Amino acid sequence: MKKLLTVLAIVGMAFSAQAQASLADRINENQTDWLLGAWEADIDGNTLSLSYKWVVKDHVVASHLKTNDNESYSLIGLNPKTGEIEQTGYDSQGKKSTGKWGPKGEMPMLIVTSMSDTDEKRSMAVAFRKIDENNIEAQIFEVDASGNAGDFSSFSFEMKRKKEKK
Repeated sequence: MKKLLTVLAIVGMAFSAQAQASLADRINENQTDWLLGAWEADIDGNTLSLSYKWVVKDHVVASHLKTNDNESYSLIGLNPKTGEIEQTGYDSQGKKSTGKWGPKGEMPMLIVTSMSDTDEKRSMAVAFRKIDENNIEAQIFEVDASGNAGDFSSFSFEMKRKKEKK
């Protein structure tokens, strides 16, 4: 009986030592935790709100994007097979979006493709640059047919951190 418990303990330690990296590990490695929180921008009189918050500790972040005419919710997680950070979501116009997060220089960037019920496909990329603790810049890039983001942003705007509701 003692041998069986010892073997089980060793097997248990072997499995725990092989634990997968988590999304939190990747965010910490890349020092991009500053993106978590709620952000807001005023673009030509239209309000854009964006938030990132943990919904499953260390493994899943929820994204909420709201503009004057659209709203979307997405989940972001680490694919255990590929190690890629993936995002999947849906919006108020019935479109599904899928994307992958990766670096654009020193900035975290999402390359995302949305698909409508009529098979209309649109791709874009957005990268975020930290200005300071309360301000970021969002840079929008075109994406080619191969899924690669352009070298230069076609549009950018600043976002301010929203105060958290108590």
